[in-house]
Amino acid sequence: MKEDVKKAEVEGLLGCALTDGQFREALEYAKTKQECIYAKEKRPEVLERWYLLELAVECARTLALARLTMDLCGTAREAEKGRPARSQGANRVPLL
Repeated sequence: MKEDVKKAEVEGLLGCALTDGQFREALEYAKTKQECIYAKEKRPEVLERWYLLELAVECARTLALARLTMDLCGTAREAEKGRPARSQGANRVPLL
């Protein structure tokens, strides 16, 4: 590959800023994904820089969504700890 994808390029396509760690992680996943796709499909365009840029953006979005989901699950779990347990039979809808 001639030159690596730049953080500013990924941020521009995402429309938001990334930390250096988020960028490195997304780019690492993108490079791995690029190699796997090429190994399976042998399409030369997969090795092009623009393709890696698109994969990096996709990976950054995926990682951000995964983190958000984990944060929400943690928040929900903490909220549940503060509530009394509901009865198993409460609010049951009868089957017809």
